[in-house]
Amino acid sequence: MVNQQVQTLTQRFVDGTGFEHSAGGSVRSDATCWAILALEAARAQKQLIHKARGHLTSVQSKDGRVGLTPEHPEVYWPTALAILAWQGSPEHRDARTKAIRFIVGYSEILSESSPKEIIGYDTTIRGWSWTEKSYSWVEPTALAVIALRTAGHKGHRRVQDGVDLLMDRQFPDGGWNVGSTVVFGNALNPMPENTGMALQALSGLVPKKRVESSIRYLLSCVGRLRTPFTLGWSLLGLSAWGHSVEKQDEMVLNVLQQQDKHGPFDTASLGVFLLAQLCRRGLIDFLDRERQ
Repeated sequence: MVNQQVQTLTQRFVDGTGFEHSAGGSVRSDATCWAILALEAARAQKQLIHKARGHLTSVQSKDGRVGLTPEHPEVYWPTALAILAWQGSPEHRDARTKAIRFIVGYSEILSESSPKEIIGYDTTIRGWSWTEKSYSWVEPTALAVIALRTAGHKGHRRVQDGVDLLMDRQFPDGGWNVGSTVVFGNALNPMPENTGMALQALSGLVPKKRVESSIRYLLSCVGRLRTPFTLGWSLLGLSAWGHSVEKQDEMVLNVLQQQDKHGPFDTASLGVFLLAQLCRRGLIDFLDRERQ
């Protein structure tokens, strides 16, 4: 199964540009980063990985950010992924250092306090957003925390900001969604993929008792998941806290078979899914070993 997924990712590489978001689609930084990480975990295509890392360097802005595409540098959230993709590559140390400096220094989200009973969370906590001049959200904050941790900045104030935001956005009964818990008094629902991201980011940073309800939520629904991005992040989040899932290989096969009905998975989803199969102790554990 792994070899087939590696082959699919390899076919998405366009020499001189990076990885396509989907077969025959446009090249995007997030797709390139996830493909690099998945191929690195599979110990495959070293030369291709080197080329793709070089492409990320070529599209990096002067301030260190890596935009989703060169045309949209304001969509800066892939910068955290680039930090992860450059992990363990001495030739790209300078680019990675610039990206880390950007992520650490980015805190222009200056939101006024809003009544928590209306929106359900504290808008003044500074995490990270998808794009410039926006609210902080769970996924970009979780990715930034993971990136800074693996770069050796576990104790940095900005990492604590991210932890504070993620804990503030956790549902009382467990789990996370994109970052909204209540809208005008109406409670929303958690989502497995966002829960997996948050659990991965928080592993080792908060006591387990503070996220036990979220782990229970994810364990209760993981067996029903049928999409690669959702199942992939769920498995990564659970494994980061020492939880394995019964019949995981069978679940993986069932998800892969969905392509027969719905077509090939996009590159980012396939990359996350492959990482979940290969990193049985979580993404951070894998990245920490790559740094050594």
